[in-house]
Amino acid sequence: MTPIAVMYTEFYMSLASFVLIAAWYVVPALRRRPFHEAVAPILFLHTFRHFGMFYITAMAVSPPPPSGFAVPTAYGDVAAALLALVALVAVRRRWPLAMPVVWTFNVVGALDLVLAAVNAQRYSLASYSVGVAYVLPILVVPALLVTHALVFWLLVRRPVPALGDAAV
Repeated sequence: MTPIAVMYTEFYMSLASFVLIAAWYVVPALRRRPFHEAVAPILFLHTFRHFGMFYITAMAVSPPPPSGFAVPTAYGDVAAALLALVALVAVRRRWPLAMPVVWTFNVVGALDLVLAAVNAQRYSLASYSVGVAYVLPILVVPALLVTHALVFWLLVRRPVPALGDAAV
C-alpha cells in the first residue's frame, strides 16, 4: 500500500470509529441534557486545537510543510481554539450571546478543517514528512469533524428543559 493510501485508510477508519462512538454513546447522553451542559465538553475538546501549530514549528515537523498549507492551518486552528474558549465561557455563564458565539465557533472551526483539507491537496501535503503531526489528520481531524457535526445538531435541536424548568 502506498503511504497516501495508508493515511486515507487510517483517516476513514478513525472517522467511522468516531461516528459510531457518537451515535451509540455520545448522542444518547446529549439528548438528556440541556444545551449548556451538552455542548460544554465538546467545546473543551476544541480548546486544544492549538495543536495545529505543529505545522509551523521545526520542533514538531522538520522542515515545516509549505507555508500555503501550514500558516492558514495553524492560525485557523488557533482561532478555532480561542473561539471555543470564548464560547465555553459564554455557555457556562449563560450569557445572552452564548448561542451566536457557539454558532460562530462552529462555523469558523468547520470551515478551518475544510480549508486545511483543500490546502493539503493543493500543496501535496502527503509528499512531506510531517513527523508527529501525522496524528492530526488520521486521528484528531476525524474527531473534530464528528464533534462539529454534534455541535451543529445541538444548535438546531429542540431545547431540553433545564432541571427545575417547567415541562414543555
